[in-house]
Amino acid sequence: MGIHAVSVMLEALNRDAQNATIAKFIPNELDAEREKVALLHQQGSQQEELLREQRVQQFALLRQQQAAAGGSMHSRRPETLKIDIS
Repeated sequence: MGIHAVSVMLEALNRDAQNATIAKFIPNELDAEREKVALLHQQGSQQEELLREQRVQQFALLRQQQAAAGGSMHSRRPETLKIDIS
């Protein structure tokens, strides 16, 4: 319902009826907005969980890649530098 239609409807009512109508409308609007906020929080939590899972998977993949690369490097002995000090 548009603002103009609401205005016309309220103008047709006496002052007490206007106040009662507005008083009924406000809690309904608040409930609807609370539902929207709750849904947004739920979606945000789900997105955070998905991002966390992605980071865990990326970290695990990186560790696997490092282990694979490190495995070939660990097979040889590190060379030591010998310096003759006289």
